[in-house]
Amino acid sequence: MKRRYRAALSNPHIFLYSKYLKLELTQGLVPSLNQNATELRDLVQHFLRRFRVVDAAAANGPHAGLRMQELRVVERLGDAGPIMMKELAEHMFLAVNSVTSLVDKLEAQGLIRRVRSNEDRRVVRVELADTGRSAYRAAVDEKLSLLRLMLGGLDPAEQETFMALFRKIARAE
Repeated sequence: MKRRYRAALSNPHIFLYSKYLKLELTQGLVPSLNQNATELRDLVQHFLRRFRVVDAAAANGPHAGLRMQELRVVERLGDAGPIMMKELAEHMFLAVNSVTSLVDKLEAQGLIRRVRSNEDRRVVRVELADTGRSAYRAAVDEKLSLLRLMLGGLDPAEQETFMALFRKIARAE
């Protein structure tokens, strides 16, 4: 380790870069990664809060009365189509038994149904019923409305820049 460290210090380009970066950070010209991460955390929380407000305000639609987790199930099934319980549980980061309880409740409300595979009767997929599709469309429409409102504060060039950066952040590992 010490050899690599000495080698890096002896490299004039690394030394100048680190000195330049240190100079900028100490003079406050460029926000540090930690400062940006802290601000991004706050912005993401604000962004998510706005989504929760939309979800909470959805009391008039066909998804009225659904809890947040139940709405997530409906949205996932609407986005993905029929899927097995295990896939649904993995997507939601929940145990299969927790998802089973959610699916039982949603099935009792007529929003979703279980369908056995014709090829392998042991395989059961979960899909939206007609009422569930209506709830899904209403929830998506409300969220898209919020997103249009948020993007509407930007001009078209800013929207494209924002989308390009957001895609890059979303794909970062």
